[in-house]
Amino acid sequence: YKLFSGQQKVSENEILPIYSSNKNITQNSLRKLVEKFLVNFLNYFEENIPDELIKEYKIMERKSAIKNIHYPVSMKEIEEAKRRFAIEELLILELGILKNRFIIENSNSKNYEVEGKKEKVRDFLSQLTFNLTNAQKKVIKEIYDEISNGKIVNRLIQGDVGSGKTVVAMVMLIYMAENAYQGALMAPTEILANQHYLGIKERLEKIGLRVELLTSSIKGKKKNEILEGIANGDIDIVIGTHSLIEDNVVFKKLGLIVIDEQHRFGVNQRKILAGKAEAVNVLVMSATPIPRTLAATVFGDMDFSVIKSKPSNRKEIITRYVTDKSRERAYTEVYKEIKRGYRAYVVAPAIDENDDSDIASVTSLYEELQGRFNDVNLGLIHGRLDKLEKERIMNEFATGEIELLVSTVVIEVGIDVPEATVIVIENSERFGLAQLHQLRGRVGRSDKQSYCYLICYSDSENAVNRMNAMVTMSDGFEISEEDYRLRGAGDLMGTMQHGYSGNSFYDLFG
Repeated sequence: YKLFSGQQKVSENEILPIYSSNKNITQNSLRKLVEKFLVNFLNYFEENIPDELIKEYKIMERKSAIKNIHYPVSMKEIEEAKRRFAIEELLILELGILKNRFIIENSNSKNYEVEGKKEKVRDFLSQLTFNLTNAQKKVIKEIYDEISNGKIVNRLIQGDVGSGKTVVAMVMLIYMAENAYQGALMAPTEILANQHYLGIKERLEKIGLRVELLTSSIKGKKKNEILEGIANGDIDIVIGTHSLIEDNVVFKKLGLIVIDEQHRFGVNQRKILAGKAEAVNVLVMSATPIPRTLAATVFGDMDFSVIKSKPSNRKEIITRYVTDKSRERAYTEVYKEIKRGYRAYVVAPAIDENDDSDIASVTSLYEELQGRFNDVNLGLIHGRLDKLEKERIMNEFATGEIELLVSTVVIEVGIDVPEATVIVIENSERFGLAQLHQLRGRVGRSDKQSYCYLICYSDSENAVNRMNAMVTMSDGFEISEEDYRLRGAGDLMGTMQHGYSGNSFYDLFG
C-alpha cells in the first residue's frame, strides 16, 4: 500500500515495485533511489543481445526492460521485461557452457588418443557371477563411443542403489589401464574406498593390473611406495579418499577419474583431481545428483547416463513420514523387524547433546534405545571413532552380532548389509533430500520388504513438503528436481552448490 496526504491523487492503475528490504530502509526510500538511478544512468546500458535475435524473437530491448521491470505501465510490460531477462540470462549461461566445451574439445584434439584394446575388459567380465544388464551395456557403449571418437568424457552416471554403477566404472578404468592410462577412483569415506578396493583387488590382479588403496590411514613406508608407484606408472588404478587430491600425489599418465557419491565432494575438490593431468576423462556417480549437477546436465555442461534397471527381485522401500506424536509406533515396527531376524539402522544428525538445540544426538538416542530394547544387541557408530573401531562395529552389524545400529551419517555411503530392512532417521527436517535418499538406500538391498521412517519435528511448510516428496518419490532425478525447487541450483558457472543461482527470471523445471 502507499499512503497519501491531503488532496494528492494517484492513478488507480499505478504499479509499484516491492524490493527486498529491512526495517531501516523503507520501500519509499528504495523507490526514490531506483527512480533517480534510472533517470541518470538508464541511457548508459548497452544492448547485449544481437539485433537480429531481438527482431526475430520479438524481444524487448534492454533499456526498456530495465525501466519496465521497475516502473511498468502495465502487467503486460512486466511479463515482456521478465521474458527478456530470462532470455538474456540463459544466453549468457549457454555461452559460458559452450566456452567450457570448446576448451575441453580443443585440448582433447591435441593431447588425447586411445588404441582401443579390450582384452582385459573381456577377462574381467568373464569373472563376474552375473551378466550385465542392458542399461549397463548401453552406458558402457556411450562412454566407449566418446573415447574412441577422441572426445574427453565428462559424464554423470546416475542410478539408484543396486543398479550397477560401480561395475560400469570398473569396466572403464580397466579399459583405460589396458590402453596405457592410469585411473583413479575417489570415494568420500575410508569405509567406502576400502570396500571398493577389496571388491576388485583380486579380480584385477588376475588380469595383470595393479591396484592400490590410498587413504589418510596409510602412512610411512607404505604410503611412499604407493606414491612412487603412481608417479612412475607401476600402479594402474588407485582407489582413495580426499588423499588423492594432495599435492604429493603425482600421476605419470592419468586418463580417467571416477568420483563416487559425487554430491559429497566440493566443486573445487573435483577440479583439483582433474587438474592432475592435461586432459582427463571424468565420470561422476551418484544415486541422487545435487541440484547444481542436475542443472548442469540440463544445460549440457555435463553429459549424463541413467541406469534405471535394478535386480528384478528388489522391492520398493516403503517410506513413512512420522511426527513426534507417532514416533512410538515407528519404533514398535523397528522392534518387530528385529524380532523377525532382520537388522535396523537409527540415524541422528549430531554426536552429542547441545543445550542450544533440539537436535537428536546419537549418544542420547543410544541410551534411550538401550532402555527401550533391553533384549536387542545395539551398536553405536559415529565419526569420532577411529578407523579400526568403526570397521569392527560395521563387521559385527554385517554378521548379526549387532542387531540395531545407532549412527550419524557415517553410514550414508559404502554400507552394504542385505539383512537390514528398516531405517529410522531422526530430525529428518535437518537433512537435504539427496542425503535422505542416500540414507534410505542403506535398506532395500535384498528381496525382503524394507521400510524407512522419517521422524520430522518441524511443521514448517518447507519441511512438510520435503517429507512428502520423500514418501512419494523414489527416483533420484525426480528427488533432485524437487531439491532444486526447494533450495535452488547454486551457481551454475561457479562453485556455490545450492541457494540463489544468479537466475531470477527462469525455472529449469517450470
